[in-house]
Amino acid sequence: MQMEEKSRAFNLLEKGDSVIAVARDIGVSREAIYQLKRLAALLPHGMIPKRKSGSGAPKKTSPRTDKLLKREVTSYPSITAVELKSKHAELLHNVSTRTIRHRLQKDLKLPCRRAAKKPMLTAAMKKKRLTVCKKYRCWTAAEWRKVMFSDESIFKLVRGVPNMVRRPSTASRYDPKFTVKTVKHPGSVMVLGAFSGNLGRAGLYFLPKNVTMRGSNYNNVLKEHLLAFWRIHQCDHFIHDGAPAHKSKIVTKFLNDNNINVL
Repeated sequence: MQMEEKSRAFNLLEKGDSVIAVARDIGVSREAIYQLKRLAALLPHGMIPKRKSGSGAPKKTSPRTDKLLKREVTSYPSITAVELKSKHAELLHNVSTRTIRHRLQKDLKLPCRRAAKKPMLTAAMKKKRLTVCKKYRCWTAAEWRKVMFSDESIFKLVRGVPNMVRRPSTASRYDPKFTVKTVKHPGSVMVLGAFSGNLGRAGLYFLPKNVTMRGSNYNNVLKEHLLAFWRIHQCDHFIHDGAPAHKSKIVTKFLNDNNINVL
């Protein structure tokens, strides 16, 4: 155990925590905590047993190497252990990729995580969003409750499945049980939904299969579906994104004719 882990273990033990609880909290075995207590009993009160000289395998990396790894990963978060070893072959020639991964994850606290997917925003897009935020930042919660938000999304009719399967070595990789089914042009359904802070959800509207939103059918959706919810929710403002169908002349005219204020 590292010195900070030993110090934490002693603090927990002095608080009255059991050996089992301390071992679970530190992430070591119970025997390690018992051994620590035995060694501490031979020392003056308050002293922490130091690591035995030469105990355990020597580290394959040095503080200089760890600093380099941290700098590389901080600059290029998607770089892999294999790429790190190849890029610094002279320095890491005797360090395995597994050790590099362990050092990054455990010692440098840089675990590998799945990256979040976010829209790529241009400078103009960011400027528009910031302008809207500044314009309405003084609105109260009561004012935002009287805003209806609406958007639509496409749902594929063939659901994606994980690419990894557990297959016995005796089974064929082409057995239907172990294959991932693909469709060249899967069918899709576009669904529109809306909600407000006043009454919550405002229903869902399903377009016919493989039909996307255009100005004409978006106008029909507003007329046949959303207009009734707009009156029920008694909202003052309406929000939808800047999709071409939303900004068409027929849609703009419909919204103006029905006194629907669009943010």
